[in-house]
Parts: sequence; structure tokens; C-alpha cells
Amino acid sequence: MKLLILRMLFLLATTSVCFYVFDHVGYEASWMPLQALMNFSVPAPFGHRVLWVILADGLRWVFPSLTYLKSYLLSQGVALVMAFEAIRRWGSLFIQVELDFLAQLLLAMLLIPTLHYFDFFDFGVIFFFSACLVCLFKGRFVPYLLLFTLGTLNHEVTLLLIPTFMAFHYRGNLSRGEYWGKAMAQFAAWLGVRAVLDWRLPPEVPPTIYLGVNLQELAHPKLGLITRYVGLALWAGIAAFGIPHAPPALKRCLILVPLLAITSITFGLIHEARLFDAASPIIIGLILCLISGARTPAETPEASR
Repeated sequence: MKLLILRMLFLLATTSVCFYVFDHVGYEASWMPLQALMNFSVPAPFGHRVLWVILADGLRWVFPSLTYLKSYLLSQGVALVMAFEAIRRWGSLFIQVELDFLAQLLLAMLLIPTLHYFDFFDFGVIFFFSACLVCLFKGRFVPYLLLFTLGTLNHEVTLLLIPTFMAFHYRGNLSRGEYWGKAMAQFAAWLGVRAVLDWRLPPEVPPTIYLGVNLQELAHPKLGLITRYVGLALWAGIAAFGIPHAPPALKRCLILVPLLAITSITFGLIHEARLFDAASPIIIGLILCLISGARTPAETPEASR
């Protein structure tokens, strides 16, 4: 009971700090108009990231007096709490349960520097990647697939969980048929969600490819680009020291990082460090492995392979 109370208090503290910073530092950008998004009048890709938009609209339906901004902030408060709870459960796989709150502390320090303009999906990305990885390590495929499918409504980057799943189970205890069957089930779920979104919310323009712009920016980095990535680079550097202590399964999940870099450079604007939010669980897991000295918990046999 004491541990549960402490967990609740720490969850409240970390989410409150992040929400306070988000509320006071964040702003509504012209390219991300909240009211237009909640009226489903913004084209893809932002118009396809609808999960928390639906929640915000539901809050306005239940409480008509809420403004668009307040309903948006409430929806993101829910996403933030879910992300911090999911990261704690992820962290408990790599460190003593009495210290799993460190995962939430690390997430807060990773997340706060990336909080700028308002969007509906960043906190959701952290939640779904953290929760899916927990299910993956615990061998719970059905909850994993449900979360994966729901997460695709939040952001199409969930596609990168498929190669992560395949790397995790490479030469594992799955039969060849089961291995490919589960991988294809995820791909079918992703395509199904994307097809429904394209049908209900037809994209007006094809996805923009920013590869040339990003390569030019990387070739001649400005001070603003460097400062945005200082914090992330510092944490990634610390996490690298945890690789020798990490269980093999977590090492195999590192495939997510280069895949995320490739998609971010190709389709995102590289000056935004928030593009790498999906890698937060991997970074945090490695840092906890470094702290715990490679302790592999007995309740997660998949993690020791």
C-alpha cells in the first residue's frame, strides 16, 4: 500500500510539472489549428492523427461549455498521465520495482525540452510505444496488437514497431509460421487503419518529403539546431553506456533508433527533437540498465534472451 501511494504521488508530481510547462510554454501554431483539427478540416498527415482529437471532441460533447483549447488540454492531460504510467511499467522491467519511478523522472527530463507548439499526438506516441514494448517483453501479443492498432490512429509511426517486433523475436521461441503470421497481422492492422482514415478523411496532397532540406540543414547546422539536440544527445550518450548491461532483447530493440532517424530525416523537419519521442523508452530502458547493473527481472523471461 505504501509503495502504491508513493507511485501515485510521483505520477501526480511528474505529470503536473510537465503539464504546467506544456500549458505555459506551449502555443497554438498556425499550421496546427486546434479548432480546425477538432472539426476534422485539416488534411493529412495531421488530419489522420485523430485519436486524441476524438477524445477532445467527446469532452466538448459532454461539457459544452469547454472551449476548444480547454478540451484539448484535458485530452493531453489524459495522454500525459497514460504515458508516465506506461513508462513506469516499462522501467520496472529493468530496475527494482522500488526504483521504477526513475523511469518517470527520466521521461520528464527528456520531454520538457521538447515542449513547444501544441499537437495531439506526441504524448500518445510515448504512451503507445512504451505500452507496446511492455507487452512485447511480457509475451502478451493480443494486448500488443490492440495497442498497436489503436496507436496507429494516433500516429502512423507505429509502423516502426513491426520491425522492432521482428528483431525482438529473431531466432526466438516462435515458430517460423507464428513469427511471420504475427508480423503480417500487425502490417494488416496498420494498413487497415490507414485505409479507413484515407477513406473517411481523404488526403488532399501527398506526404511531403523533406530529405533534401534536412540533409542541407545537417550539412550546415545552425546554433538553433545544435541547442535543440544537446539534451537528447546527452541522454543518448548516457544510455550508450547502458548497452553492455542491457539484456539481449533490449539490445535487439535498438533497431528502432536508426529506423526512427531515417523516417524523421525523410518525412519530418529535423530541427524538431520531438521527432525522436518514440525512442524515449529505449533510452530510458538503457539508462535504467546502467543504474541497475544489468539486473534482469524474473517476471520477464523474454527480456533475458
